[in-house]
Amino acid sequence: MAGREKNCKWYFADQPNVQEVGPNNAMEQNFKHHPYASLVRESIQNSLDAVLDKSEPVRMEFSFKEMRGNEYPQFFELKNHIQGCIDYYPNNRNAKAIYEPMLKLFDDNLYAEHLGYVRISDFNTKGMAYKEGKTDSPFYAFVRSAGVSAKDDTTAGGSFGFGKAAYYLLSPISTIIVSTCTDKFEKYFEGATSLCTHLYEGCKKVAFGYYDDRNGKPICDETDIPARFRRSEPGTDINILGFNLKYTDEAVKEMTEAVLRNFWMAILNGKLVVDINGTVHIDKHTIADLMEETFEELDDNTRKAGYYNPRPYFDAVRLANTSKKYLLYETALSLLGHVCFFVSKSKRATDKISYLRANQMLIYSKRTKTNYGMYGVFFCDSDKGNEILVNLENPAHDEWKPNNWREGTRVNGKGRVAMQEMDDFINKSLNKTFALNEKLAVNIKGLEDFLYIPTSQEEDEDMETDNGMDSVQGKPTGKIQEDGTSYTTDIPKEDDNPGISPRKDSSSTGHVMINTTTPANDGEGRLRSGNGSGERKPNSPGIKKPGDATASHTPDQGGEKGIFATPINVPYRTFSQKEDGKIYHYVVLHPENEVDNARLRFFAVGEESDEELSVAESSMGNVSGNIIRDLHMNKGSMRIRIRFSDSMKHSLKMTAEELNEI
Repeated sequence: MAGREKNCKWYFADQPNVQEVGPNNAMEQNFKHHPYASLVRESIQNSLDAVLDKSEPVRMEFSFKEMRGNEYPQFFELKNHIQGCIDYYPNNRNAKAIYEPMLKLFDDNLYAEHLGYVRISDFNTKGMAYKEGKTDSPFYAFVRSAGVSAKDDTTAGGSFGFGKAAYYLLSPISTIIVSTCTDKFEKYFEGATSLCTHLYEGCKKVAFGYYDDRNGKPICDETDIPARFRRSEPGTDINILGFNLKYTDEAVKEMTEAVLRNFWMAILNGKLVVDINGTVHIDKHTIADLMEETFEELDDNTRKAGYYNPRPYFDAVRLANTSKKYLLYETALSLLGHVCFFVSKSKRATDKISYLRANQMLIYSKRTKTNYGMYGVFFCDSDKGNEILVNLENPAHDEWKPNNWREGTRVNGKGRVAMQEMDDFINKSLNKTFALNEKLAVNIKGLEDFLYIPTSQEEDEDMETDNGMDSVQGKPTGKIQEDGTSYTTDIPKEDDNPGISPRKDSSSTGHVMINTTTPANDGEGRLRSGNGSGERKPNSPGIKKPGDATASHTPDQGGEKGIFATPINVPYRTFSQKEDGKIYHYVVLHPENEVDNARLRFFAVGEESDEELSVAESSMGNVSGNIIRDLHMNKGSMRIRIRFSDSMKHSLKMTAEELNEI
């Protein structure tokens, strides 16, 4: 008898005299930072692209199972192929780093009794058809090729054919088993592993091997499929072999978060239902409660790519047009077709926008160059728009950039026009939402160098609050707006980083709201704003230190010597954010000269008057009541992290003085 394994075994073809595959996988770089989230995104996206009955939701199941490995002895022959990878590359560090841990899993007999695996199952899908020799059949594209997509929809998500790397990455032995049933009840089965060129029984073998009973061809007869892996209804099971079940709770938690982060719109609109290990059920009826339980914060203050808080964006769509706080704008654009923009107004909002298209999966979330106090959701559901946006995506499907749309070596200019069209629509929607009143909306070139605006997800990836932040280290030009309030910088042109309402002649423009006011004095001769460049004349002559600014001093008993405090002009920008339940303000200073001993005062800008703030802690200098003193300033740029005693966010003004003892 063939046993539970039937007659399946591993087949690796002999390596021909052509280019060989080394011990690495460049495509894994797209998914390694968030393996569970990548798996969720890739698998659900594939299933949504293959829906059978569009009047019913696609149902996904993520389950964690195990089997007795010693009941599948031919499967365990994979161990000798893994050893062959090390034998063929004996001096290659990558080979040892990748394949020695795989061998250890087999040598420890962990898999003999408990071979764990993750099963991803979909329902109400077409399954994956297969026809030998037909390279555009879905089963061939997924199991037996790299870089090939066989989706029949030009707006489908997985258009690159590289998404399967997310499955192999989660397998400690780089192995999956696929079983599918088409809508015509045709059954196909095959296992696959991705190794490198290796030695086996004295012969050189190719990197990719297949587990079946047809000499490396998919099984088409249901009776030859091991019973554990048979499908009874249309859809596909993808089994990721070697999963350590002690990580199940961690995986369930991360998968739940990933589903809510990436597919909340599809679930809310009844297009998707997800079950995770029989303990978490997510559909349009349960998602609101799960969203509140999983993401307690009402605001998205996250900075690390892949970990955004979806709750405010979910609410923006769910509550659209229910009040003046939640608004919806719709239009038909010439290139992108029908689009929507949802706006949620909040004083605490970080002005971020999430971008989605017809498959209702999040593509990315990005800070804007505005300070309105809002969260936005851009959604394009037209076929022609989706065909364009698919071309703008990278293989990981987490960005839209014009440079991603290439025809050979040439960038298709249509992508840049489409992105500009989208940005213009968003900008017009925001202008309608927020009345400008007595404020002036201006475009300031290089503003992103002063505000905290990550320019790419890669820059956000490992950024922590206390580390240096290049995105707020802009270099000043020394030019001041006519009203004395807008300090400007120059930055390099970035063609593939369109912002909201960019100027026609510049691709590097920030959009900001500024009060058209001028600095005022407080009656004691202190300069109230660090943004101006004018001189402040003293109310009384006093004793002057050489220079062009007013000086004050604390005399000694003889009235001749003392400590002189000279007001100095220090360009600066500020922003604030919540960290561990506390409000911190960050002040980016651009001293024009080195200052050995400086002190700073901060004021909260008010409608009638400004209020001096008490400092609770500072990352530099020493705190003394309302003053940060003993501060050394280097010429160029520096950043200070401050917490004020009232634990509130403020629009700040700053005064700076240089202290000298004579």
